[in-house]
Amino acid sequence: MKPRTLIQILFFSLLIGCTGIDLIDDYVSPVVRITTPVTSLTVGTNFQFEARYFNVIGELTPGFELRWESSDPNLLEIDAQGNVTPKKEGTVTITVRVTSEEGKELSDQINFEIKSAFVLIPEDMDPEEEVEMPPEMNTSSSTLVMTVTPTLQISNGIAQINVGTEYLFEIQFTDELGMETLPDTVLWESSNSEVLSVDENGTLTAVSAGTASVTVSTLVSDTLILYTNSIQVVNPVMVSTVTSYTGIVETTSSYQLEGTFTLAVIGE
Repeated sequence: MKPRTLIQILFFSLLIGCTGIDLIDDYVSPVVRITTPVTSLTVGTNFQFEARYFNVIGELTPGFELRWESSDPNLLEIDAQGNVTPKKEGTVTITVRVTSEEGKELSDQINFEIKSAFVLIPEDMDPEEEVEMPPEMNTSSSTLVMTVTPTLQISNGIAQINVGTEYLFEIQFTDELGMETLPDTVLWESSNSEVLSVDENGTLTAVSAGTASVTVSTLVSDTLILYTNSIQVVNPVMVSTVTSYTGIVETTSSYQLEGTFTLAVIGE
């Protein structure tokens, strides 16, 4: 090779090395996000949590195994697919975990409240009852004087219930001798079966939104004694879903980056 040619090659290589061209390092920290945030769930309802994993360049990456955990399985159970079963009232934390391409464990959490599907009547509220008093009986040597008025009431009455929820009523009955016992027969009735239905065992089913009354009654010495519970039926609270995240670009190399970015789930 001629010396002139060698000098030209060295010069060209030096020129390329001094142009200031840098490799851009676009690395971002991988994250996993719960994309179905809720503030509360209702006992007895079904719900599925979802999560998304974003890799080292901020791309949504499917196919990674998500591991779900409940802080208290006695309050809420969750399976491998994120399906939950709220069991009792209380506050619970759901955690999702995933292992990144780099072998690092990532996690995200959400705290929310589990509420009852029905609202109990406060103890200090006057019960809604309609009791027909038996007439005073003429006393004689062959008749028994009723010194106590029999009473019947729903001991676990409710003021509100969610559509699609069932609830079992319990009754408390005191006979004419003042003894707590069970009546021979009771009759359950709903004022509007399209809103509330009730069977012969006192099991209530909330059918549609509205207000209706449930009445339980029994006969004592040919006198009808009854108790009525007025109930409001409401639709369960809907939850919102987050489908995008917005952030600020941060520089992690000598290449200057600035601005904001948005990660969004499209086409689902």
